[in-house]
Amino acid sequence: MQRGETNIGTYEFYESSYMFHGFLKGIMGTRFNGTPVNVNLEGGKYVRLERNWQKGDKVTLNVPMTLSQSVWHVNQGSRSINYGPLTFSLKIKENYEQVNSIETAIWDSKWQKKADPSKWPTYEIYPGSDWNYGLVIDDKVPLIENFEIVKKDWPTDNFPFTVNSVPLEIKAHGRKIIGWDFDRHGLTGELPIRENLRFEPHTENITLIPMGAARLRISAFPVYNP
Repeated sequence: MQRGETNIGTYEFYESSYMFHGFLKGIMGTRFNGTPVNVNLEGGKYVRLERNWQKGDKVTLNVPMTLSQSVWHVNQGSRSINYGPLTFSLKIKENYEQVNSIETAIWDSKWQKKADPSKWPTYEIYPGSDWNYGLVIDDKVPLIENFEIVKKDWPTDNFPFTVNSVPLEIKAHGRKIIGWDFDRHGLTGELPIRENLRFEPHTENITLIPMGAARLRISAFPVYNP
């Protein structure tokens, strides 16, 4: 969360102790228009900058991006991969199918009498590629050695939140999980019981992208440890 005021005033930014708890200690500094600012950054606290503000002033947080993993013991020991504050999902091809906006209004959703539903299209999104992967992670080596961080050019439309435009990817290895499929409702089935996991014999190259760029998300992965 951040707030700024122009001319003579204050600029406050607040880093949530929930969102940034894991890596805030690694923040290397704050810059104002490219010049380092001597401030003390602590998780869950405000930093206050007072000065004469001008149009175009820029406050920058330098946040080191390091690879880490979260282990979900209550979800069959699955793991999520993080890079700095970002949690990653499997890159899945997204197939969009437009459906009737009137027929898909559910529960207490209702259209106003003068509203034109055709101007508010509704889409259902289906996977166009396989999604039932577990990550191949060798716990005998440092985590970073299991992955490759790939940084690409920033999108020309300045919108990085799509599968195709996201400028950051993680190359990984995965194996498909036998029996992990859609449930009777057409939704992703629950993760198989850890002790019953069965993996395909072949390892494949897979790609992870930040969750914010994915509409279809597999972010808690079963793990195959060779």
